[in-house]
Order: sequence, then C-alpha cells, then structure tokens
Amino acid sequence: MNKINPSLRISELDALRGIAAMAVIFFHFTSSIAKNWSFHLYDPPFQFWYGDKGVDLFFMISGFVIFMTLDRARSAASFAVGRFSRLFPTFWACALITLLVTANFGLPGQEVSLRDALWNITMMPRFVRAQMIDGAYWSLEFELLFYMAMLVLHQLGAFRKRTIPVLLLWLAAAAVAYGILTHGNPESLLYRLTGKIKAVTSLDYIHLFGVGMVLYDAHRGRSWRAGHTLVLLACAAMAWWKAIIPMHFALTLAFGLLLHLATTGRLPWLNAKPLVFLGAISYPLYLIHQNIGLVVINALGAVTNSSWLRFGIAVAVSILLAWMISIFIERPSMRWIRDKMRRFT
Repeated sequence: MNKINPSLRISELDALRGIAAMAVIFFHFTSSIAKNWSFHLYDPPFQFWYGDKGVDLFFMISGFVIFMTLDRARSAASFAVGRFSRLFPTFWACALITLLVTANFGLPGQEVSLRDALWNITMMPRFVRAQMIDGAYWSLEFELLFYMAMLVLHQLGAFRKRTIPVLLLWLAAAAVAYGILTHGNPESLLYRLTGKIKAVTSLDYIHLFGVGMVLYDAHRGRSWRAGHTLVLLACAAMAWWKAIIPMHFALTLAFGLLLHLATTGRLPWLNAKPLVFLGAISYPLYLIHQNIGLVVINALGAVTNSSWLRFGIAVAVSILLAWMISIFIERPSMRWIRDKMRRFT
C-alpha cells in the first residue's frame, strides 16, 4: 500500500463524489424516466441502467470520510457542528428551491403538502410517513443515521483498537436483521422490532459504509491486516446476499476497488479539473437535479423533439444551479457556522 499521510485531504474522494452524482443524474434523466414517466413522448437518447447504484459509491465514500472526520474532530460538538454546517443549510436551500419550482411548474405525483414539506426539514420525513420533496433525498436519512451511530460508537471508544470486531458485529447484526425481515412473519413482534432497530442503526447499508470504514482503518494505520480482509469478505457476502441481480454485486466489488485505488494514490487522473469541479458541487448537484431536471425536460417538450437537447439542457441547468448554490449558500454557510463554533470552543 502506498504510504500517504492520513492527515492530508484526499482530493480523489471529491472526484469520486462527482462521478457518483453524475451517474445518478444520467440514470434519472434516462432509464428512470423511461420506466416511471411519460413527458411529451420523451424518448431518452440512451439508457443508463445501474446509474442509481452511484448512491452505493456515495455510501462507501461516507464510510471512509466520516471515520476520517471523527479522527480529526476536536470534540463531539465540533464533529456535530461540522456535519450540520455541511449538510443542512444546503439541503434546506435545495429543498425550498425544488418545492417552489415543482409547485409553480407542476410535476405529476410530486405534490407535497405543507405538513410534509415541514417534516422534510428534519431530513428524515419518512419516519413520520411524510412525502419527500424530491425522491432523491431518500439516501440522506441513512447517511444522517450512520453519522449518529458513528459518533456514539466513537465517543464510547469503540474504534480505538476494536474497529474490526465492531464492524464484524455490525455486519452480523445486519445479516440477522435481513434474514428476519426476509423470511420472518410480518405480524410477529420480533419482525416489527427488527424493522425499527434496523431503521435507526444503519443496518441496511452497513456493508457499503463498512467498505469505506475498513479502507480508512487500513489507510490510517498504513498497513493491511488479516482482519481487514475478513471485514471486506463479510461486506462482499452481504452484498451478494442482497443483490437482486449479479450486476449489482459486480458493481459493489468494482466500487470498493475504485475507492481503494483512489485512496492509495493510484488514480491520479481523478485530479482532472472537470472531475474536481463536479466533486466540489456534488452535494448540491445531487440534491437539486431530479425534480427540477424533470420539469426542464417536460417543459422543453413544447419547444423541441430532440431528446439529446432536452437531456443536455437538463444536465446543464442542474450543474449551473448546483454551482450557484455551492458558491452563494453552501460555502458561505459552512464558513459562517464553523467560525461561530470556533468562538465557543
């Protein structure tokens, strides 16, 4: 393994976020539309099946980055404030813009009541059965719950010398929960309790978060141990068990390898300026693209029959909006909140 200073920022991770975001966008503007929508006889210019699996790559990156962030955090409060400043102001801005655009221009099936819109503020509306402002937001609650679980475990000292046992137990719990919810009786108390526990302990995607975590553990220790291999095998086994088709499993393996190569300095091409730019705006890009992009594609049907033009404009609008949100909301809000935090710590 290449020896890279674990205190330095790994710019390749940002580029991977940009690639993951673009994969999701291409999926939503092509294969997802072909399956779920009918806009002015829009026939996508190509199909991008499996692009939605870009979220899996996001989860792996989060496992790596959150572990790294906790290692560097001065305190639990600084970690919490840092995550809040990174996530919530940008999310609120994107959610409000999306809500206003879809309310004014219309998007069938995406109408959101005031009550549901307000619950979206928490980033976890589905816990009260509220409709999400944008379907792309489904992954945020899993990210947020994972951050909470990681903070609790870190404060308990679980990751000082017991990272591998903790991960193996977490994966074992996920396997047990998956087995109960797959083969158990939905009317039983065990089934219902398992569903609730699973929802708040990140069991659904721990095999993806776990890949990033074990890669970071090896990265910070600058060594690869047998325990790391054991965890990755357990993650792979869980991915195989949950895969709907073999391609999903293959993509999980490919993403894990990609993350490993990126974090050990073996993919210098990821530092290309276009990828760095997309990585820098990847969070607002993920948040703002879907419903607004669909509105753009729908509206352009009255102007042009070119599916390539409609697709290209929707992508361009998404990138432009994300860049503006990053410049005028994301970065200033992060700086302001973190500056205020430093004054009290």
